Amino acid sequence: MKVKLSEVKEGYILLEDIFGLTKHPIVPKNTVLTKETIEVLKAFLVKEVNVSNEKIERKNNIVESVNRLRQSSRNVLQKNPNEDSVTQNQTSVFEQKYLESVEMFKKQFVSWQSGSLVDINHIRNIMIPLFNELIENPVNLLFLQHYVNTPQDYLYHHAIAVGVISGYLAKRLQMSQGDCYQITLAGCLSDCGMAKLNPAILQKSKIASEDIKEIKMHPSYSYKMIKDIPSLTKDAKIAILQHHERLDGSGYPFKEKGAKIHHYAKIIAIADVYNAMVCKRVYKDKVSPFRALEILLREHFGQFSIAILETLINVIAPLTINAHVELSTTDIGKILYIDLNYPTRPVIELEGCKKVISLMDEKDIYIRNILRS
Repeated sequence: MKVKLSEVKEGYILLEDIFGLTKHPIVPKNTVLTKETIEVLKAFLVKEVNVSNEKIERKNNIVESVNRLRQSSRNVLQKNPNEDSVTQNQTSVFEQKYLESVEMFKKQFVSWQSGSLVDINHIRNIMIPLFNELIENPVNLLFLQHYVNTPQDYLYHHAIAVGVISGYLAKRLQMSQGDCYQITLAGCLSDCGMAKLNPAILQKSKIASEDIKEIKMHPSYSYKMIKDIPSLTKDAKIAILQHHERLDGSGYPFKEKGAKIHHYAKIIAIADVYNAMVCKRVYKDKVSPFRALEILLREHFGQFSIAILETLINVIAPLTINAHVELSTTDIGKILYIDLNYPTRPVIELEGCKKVISLMDEKDIYIRNILRS
């Protein structure tokens, strides 16, 4: 029978799938309705439902209902089984390897500042094992920004993070293993030319216009440093040179447009800007991954490849299901559901009061931070 949602009680059985804007149901039929599922339906502005009023009291059926809702959320997000949440131990293993990689890269960077050549074998030994570890446990993508303890070390973290994010995007774009490795290396080395700048510029809290001019030279410096390395492909070298170019011609150093920008460079460009936004830098504060994706979608429209940006969204969003987040209101909540039509506006259950809100309806609220468990 059709019943107004306001009259539905826990234990009623849903007789029809409830759909949002995707082909997968928000809540599938035969679900035993709980307080949690009813709040989710309210968040999606469902007015009435077709239910049986034969209430089922057994606890195991209620538990089954909640599990079915969570499975439905995973189906909506088309989540890959390999992207389930990892254990704390697995996260710690990755973090340890990541921090070791940053320290090794920092030593290389300091040697470049002294005039040493890029040792590509050393960079490969830093990056490829870490990239392979991320493939096994991609949830670590959510927390790369948490590893930056001091803004002064941001540059070294950024190189490692851009490398593995770029490589992982290439993997999700179904590129070959060889391409993934080359993109990982190119992402890591895209800012190696920063070693040729005045070191004082890298630590300034305010960047002057003359400093910006020098900073914009770094892709050219990076290219000069790696152009004679035979084990880096031509594609990787071009990507390093072009990683700050933009589709609309607003980038640098050559203001290339559209098809003139290499596919590798388009991948690294998105990884570069995304990671920069989610990390605290000397001259700029950080934003959450959700906020970064929102900014990329809205404020940088036309500058980046939509297909690659959607891939990044499809990478990040599914990993956040059941993650705890801090909202701009300072409330803490748990992400219950993400509709990929509105990936930065998930449904969240607030901690304590257990109230369920949809950020699609609460336009003034945004996710400030993804919390580590």
